[in-house]
Amino acid sequence: MIRLFLVCFSVLWSVGLAADPFIFYDWTVSYLTTASPLGPKQQVIAINGKFPGPTLNVTTNWNVVVNVKNHIDEPLLITWNGIQHRKNSWQDGVSGTNCPIPAGWNFTYQFQVKDQIGSFFYFPSLHFQRASGGYGGIIINNRDVIPVPFGTPDGDITIFISDWYIKSHKDLRKELEDGSDLGVPDGVLFNGLGPYRYDVSVVPEGIAFETINVEP
Repeated sequence: MIRLFLVCFSVLWSVGLAADPFIFYDWTVSYLTTASPLGPKQQVIAINGKFPGPTLNVTTNWNVVVNVKNHIDEPLLITWNGIQHRKNSWQDGVSGTNCPIPAGWNFTYQFQVKDQIGSFFYFPSLHFQRASGGYGGIIINNRDVIPVPFGTPDGDITIFISDWYIKSHKDLRKELEDGSDLGVPDGVLFNGLGPYRYDVSVVPEGIAFETINVEP
């Protein structure tokens, strides 16, 4: 009886998803050794060779399928911060609901962005790996049949503001495990670009930056 119930539940769940579009992503998570966010070259965690990782640009009720290949030397999980995962918490990508993806293995996440719009983000949830990158944006657009209560934007720009250390996430993790305080970050990154010091508001000459003009 229990087995029959589970089979029926699985079929009904699949039928429920079938009416909405699917979008597929194929990600390779690996180290990038040529990055220099704060000047000196350091190892960061990249997705498909990009730091920060690619933006998931989807629409409400779409089914998102992300195949994650773990090419770093540690177990890995990606969590989707702000996504509700209704009756689907085993896709949330945190320890306790997911088994970590071993090094050299892959795992395919599948979830539906149900009845949500807005800006969210994803990041690696294990071993302090987020301090080395592996994060990116999630944009959930509204469906045309459900208008938003404001004018159509001219565009959408994802901005990530990140504390950043020159030390690797492994070194930082060891310091925390030893009871040490990490202290003030070495700098601040905007969309992975720097160096911007935490105590300086003027961009030094020669540093790449982007100007965003906002009109009232």
